[in-house]
Amino acid sequence: MIDKQYLLQLLRKETATTLKVMRAFPEDKLAFKPHERSSSARDVMRTCTFGLFLIQSYVLGEKIDRAIFQTYAPDKLSTLMADFEKTAGSVASGVERLSDSDLAKSFEFVGRKTEADEFIVRMILDQVHHRGQLSVYIRLAGGKVPSIYGPSADDPGTNFQQKS
Repeated sequence: MIDKQYLLQLLRKETATTLKVMRAFPEDKLAFKPHERSSSARDVMRTCTFGLFLIQSYVLGEKIDRAIFQTYAPDKLSTLMADFEKTAGSVASGVERLSDSDLAKSFEFVGRKTEADEFIVRMILDQVHHRGQLSVYIRLAGGKVPSIYGPSADDPGTNFQQKS
């Protein structure tokens, strides 16, 4: 079983980093796609929020209207970020309330049995994957890529600068 405090730390850190990447995206370029078969920047951001909706539904047992997966398409970056941030906070609070036995519960997701703690990690990793997509889109759309796990060409990352 994955330690709940570790899960919470990972969830909070990765959602904060995803929000940082969203903030760096050029606001007027949500429809940007680097290729005709690629998702738009808006859709990549929606996918990050959808992973959190799945945790709410499958792990936390909250009623989520599944129609949201077809209808959710905010026109503004500020709305996407606010929804992501609000949902991330709600998920973290919900995970914090779970017992160890809740985290060990199994359920079926897309035809595969999974435990709640492993599902949370899988959704976090899926978010990291889509955040990576978005970080590439940022530069292609004319924005500046923030430091993520270390410096970028656009942001030396204050946590990574050497002391003089």
